Amino acid sequence: MQNFLYIIILLLGIATYGSMVVQMYNGSYSPSFFSRGVWFLLGINSFAGVLLGGGSKASVILASTLLIGNTLVFAVSYKKGSRKFGTAEKVSLVLLVISTFLWVFLKAPYIGLIISLTAHFIGGIPTITRVAKKPDSEQAYHWYFYCTASILTLLASDKITLKAVLFPLYFASFDGLIILLANRKRVARILF
Repeated sequence: MQNFLYIIILLLGIATYGSMVVQMYNGSYSPSFFSRGVWFLLGINSFAGVLLGGGSKASVILASTLLIGNTLVFAVSYKKGSRKFGTAEKVSLVLLVISTFLWVFLKAPYIGLIISLTAHFIGGIPTITRVAKKPDSEQAYHWYFYCTASILTLLASDKITLKAVLFPLYFASFDGLIILLANRKRVARILF
């Protein structure tokens, strides 16, 4: 059963970034080339933090899809992305440098992972703000795929410690927040 979940996690990770690339080629998604460069580098740090910092096997699989996916989206954004480089990207870049320093020089990959996830959150604030103001502004398909993959990663994890599951826990929460904000009118109708 666990191997089946690993395959589903991998397929959902591929679907996440595959849908982003398709949206980029269709012209419905145009991420900043510079921010995708930061996400690519954060993906390296996150993957290393999960792999070397005590992440579960399922978390390593999920983090590998993030790294490979960010590499692909970064490459495609060279031609299909914008050239915007805002404050969130600058702060994320500084945190990336700090994260890399801690990982390489102090041999603290888990702390590097925490800083990388913090940088990801800060870099995601413009998306959160945009979706909070205008829910229909976000093409939510890739959020659904990665959120589901993150939840399955939590269920498939062979270790249940914060170190082992921090990566999927963060992405289940972050992507879940985007999904909730993008669909809040529907959620409100269901709840009320």
